[in-house]
Amino acid sequence: MCMEELAKELRDAVDNICGGFHYYKDENVLSKSQKLAEHIQKLCGTLLQGNVFGMEREEYQELAGYVIQVLEDYIEALNQRDMVWMLDTLDYGLRELLNIYINRNPEETGYV
Repeated sequence: MCMEELAKELRDAVDNICGGFHYYKDENVLSKSQKLAEHIQKLCGTLLQGNVFGMEREEYQELAGYVIQVLEDYIEALNQRDMVWMLDTLDYGLRELLNIYINRNPEETGYV
């Protein structure tokens, strides 16, 4: 599976988890999120393997720090069994990393 496909799969899962909670009050956030661990690890691991995008050194260090922070938040949210922390991590942390691989058209997001 290429990284773009993995990112799209994760994006759909994040949309389902976060949307399910916000719209349908599905509180099964932590168990659903835990099932994403392998894919999240693969995506983040790829970003941490080196500067594959040819970024400036400082810019890549910032990206790597952000990736590590997202992973730490994901692990800590699971360890603390904190549903709100997990929702924030998925919706505002992981989603930023997914967008690196997913080029969305404005029509696709609903934003123009």
